Amino acid sequence: MATEAWAETSAAEPKGQGVVFDSQMLFQTEGAPIDTSRFEHQGFLVPGNYRIDLLVNGQWRATQNIEFRDTHGPQGGQPCYERALLVRAGIDLDKAASAQPSAESMPEGAYCADLARYIPGLTTKIDLKELTIDLSVPQYFLQKSLSKTYVDPANWDHGVSAGLLNYNTNLFSVQNNGRSMTNGYAGLNMGLNVGSVRLRHNGTLTWSPESGGHYQRGQIYAQTELPSWRSQLLVGESATNADLFDSVSFRGVQLSSDDRMLPDTERFYAPVVRGTASSNAKVSVYQRGYLISETSVAPGPFEISDLQAASFGGDLSVTVTEANGKSSSFTVPFATTVQLLRPGNSRYSLTAGQIIDPGLSSDSQYVLQGTAQRGLDNDITGYLGSSVTGSYMSALIGSAINTRVGGFAVDLTQARTDVPRGGSLQGSSLRLSYSKNLPNSGTNFSLLAYRYSTSGYLGLHDAVALQDFVEDGERVESFARVRDRVDVNISQRLGATGGHLYATGSSLKYWNQKSQALNFSMGYSDQWQGNSYSFAVQRTQGRNGGGGSQSDNNNTVFSFTLSIPLGRETRGATVLNNYLSHDQHTGTHLTSGVSGTLDEAGKAAYSVALSRDDQQRETTRNASLNYFLPEVSLNSSYSQGSDYRQASIGASGGMILHPGGLTFAQTLSETSGLVYAPHAQGAGVGYSGARVNGSGYAVVPSLTPFQLNTVDIDPQGMPDDVELQVSSRNTAPVAGAVVMLSYPTRKARSFLINSLQPNGALLPFAAIATDAESGVEMGAVGQGSRLVLRSEKNQGSIRVEWGDQPGQQCLIDYRLPERDAAPAKTVEAKGYEVFDLPCRPVPPDAGGAPAQARNG
Repeated sequence: MATEAWAETSAAEPKGQGVVFDSQMLFQTEGAPIDTSRFEHQGFLVPGNYRIDLLVNGQWRATQNIEFRDTHGPQGGQPCYERALLVRAGIDLDKAASAQPSAESMPEGAYCADLARYIPGLTTKIDLKELTIDLSVPQYFLQKSLSKTYVDPANWDHGVSAGLLNYNTNLFSVQNNGRSMTNGYAGLNMGLNVGSVRLRHNGTLTWSPESGGHYQRGQIYAQTELPSWRSQLLVGESATNADLFDSVSFRGVQLSSDDRMLPDTERFYAPVVRGTASSNAKVSVYQRGYLISETSVAPGPFEISDLQAASFGGDLSVTVTEANGKSSSFTVPFATTVQLLRPGNSRYSLTAGQIIDPGLSSDSQYVLQGTAQRGLDNDITGYLGSSVTGSYMSALIGSAINTRVGGFAVDLTQARTDVPRGGSLQGSSLRLSYSKNLPNSGTNFSLLAYRYSTSGYLGLHDAVALQDFVEDGERVESFARVRDRVDVNISQRLGATGGHLYATGSSLKYWNQKSQALNFSMGYSDQWQGNSYSFAVQRTQGRNGGGGSQSDNNNTVFSFTLSIPLGRETRGATVLNNYLSHDQHTGTHLTSGVSGTLDEAGKAAYSVALSRDDQQRETTRNASLNYFLPEVSLNSSYSQGSDYRQASIGASGGMILHPGGLTFAQTLSETSGLVYAPHAQGAGVGYSGARVNGSGYAVVPSLTPFQLNTVDIDPQGMPDDVELQVSSRNTAPVAGAVVMLSYPTRKARSFLINSLQPNGALLPFAAIATDAESGVEMGAVGQGSRLVLRSEKNQGSIRVEWGDQPGQQCLIDYRLPERDAAPAKTVEAKGYEVFDLPCRPVPPDAGGAPAQARNG
């Protein structure tokens, strides 16, 4: 084993070989030998228990309490491992055992010797300053299912008990023709985490001087994960998934799979690459011209099932290069739809409860709905589902297919709806969807779908609405029933650096309505000499809403935008924005103004504009100012026309109530982190702009659940007398958790002491300096008889030792001035105070063991 700031062990390292520091290379003063024995061994590890990050090939796998057991050797402590920990870290111990002649497996219990005995080729790097152990393992002995961000469920962090709140507030005031109106709004998302259970609730609070305050309750539910099932269990109010059936809100229980718990290699659909090699060959896989995988295979059939290809598709080009240099190529089709799963993977959802809808006058309908999908092979995924209420029943069966010309999904749904006061409707619906990415042309059909329904077919949402519609006295014949629907979403990139053309839309036709509901938009955007521009047209026609709704909304809107940077293209540069629109209802509207930021960090953003309405023949003046702080986002706006004025102010953000107090932050996402770094006020955290507050806490607003997250602390902005012991932490939180990330700090003042021996000679170079009272090492003597020290105390005695004899030790008494007071000596560098202090003889009865004895 060897170490400087770190220790490294290897099976190939000769036993007992250490690095020798030759003290004869240093200048020796007469009678003052230089003792460098403690520098001869790399990495003396103090035995004990450490909470340490375990890495495999540089990738974090777990944070674990690991014992360093005393080996009575020059390296000190040796880490102890257990089989279960190494397996969770992704090491295949069975494969490692089979690769050895003795086929000996690692024993159960704590093993505190060289791991290379059971895992050939393994080396260990230990860094106790960063509290990490990095195991370098040959790729052959790693589990194939693991990815760089995958973390074993046993190492997921459920976080701490905490209360959460996201808020979005706005106060709006308008004066129009001498009349004033003021309204207040607050959107609230609240949560409470207790153990592995997350409670969530949302609602809105509105206020006006006339009507006072009113709170509208939204959904409330409790949720927890079931890792062994890779699923989420929800109890309360939520909505069903819309992948196969209509989405409806419910109050009840839902059990559904969560693909986020899977490794990256299984989360999104990608085909399995199969082939045959004649020799030890290299297999290279390309997608859209980019190399995405390359591996070596043995002679015979091979299979690559862990590709991390782009999830939106693009055929795979596979090249097999044999040992003699000959190569062969073939293509694996890869087109995807939302229903396609990897071979052998499954997805399911089961919901039971009462349907709730604010638009319905009755909540008497109960629903039981289940869906299941299964990747059958490389090209086919089968799926089915059923929805049942007291008056409705439907069954669905379908399949998604991966082909050379694109990804297809086709399914058939049969439904029966009982109508109040007698009778029923029966029908079926056929849906066909297509998706294809054309890498050479830049075209992406992200959605092209068509559904045809017979006259008696109703989806779940419409079936529930029909019950309410008829009970209100309406006729069944007047309820709108969809006949066919077309959905289109196409995007096209024109050339490698050209513009972007898109078209999206949907068309609905009804059995008992002559009009067609059409929503369509298309546009083009590009840049020219640093200027951005775009054209767009949007058409809405016919019915707006389904069921019994009868409102019409026919309109066509044309728009053009142009943005011109003013001055150099740097962050915060002013931009001239122009927007022109025309529609058949309001005529032509033109807005022109400037926007930018007021500081280099982009915390303050402004916008000033003039708007001209051709139909009203009125000019409106608009201004807005937004300011972003680590704890809150503030916004304000003002508009003024010929006969009205409008103003608004708002704030949005989040807060976490935790065992250490209340911490404010920017708006929280589903999963967040809480940083605790005592005394590190002002340090930056991650990329969110958050900073450690006076209590030592900061919030990381967004973390990715079930995956590896690394959170770093930037010490810039911290007090000079605070030192971070660890600057980076890893975590894998469960969805909805608030994980606590602790960063130990040391608050100690740095100072320099110029000193001499009692006889006036220079102190020996490399003599050790310890606290005379506790024996804790503080530093060493440098060149010119100067000591560079850090101390948590303002006064004390320093014991300087360069040998075991009484004449080879002395004491330096120091007293640091108050921070605000002028130091006794000048300050040579920021944070360092310099003192000239004598080193007095050590009294015969002075306590404390010599440094040599303490270090063994």
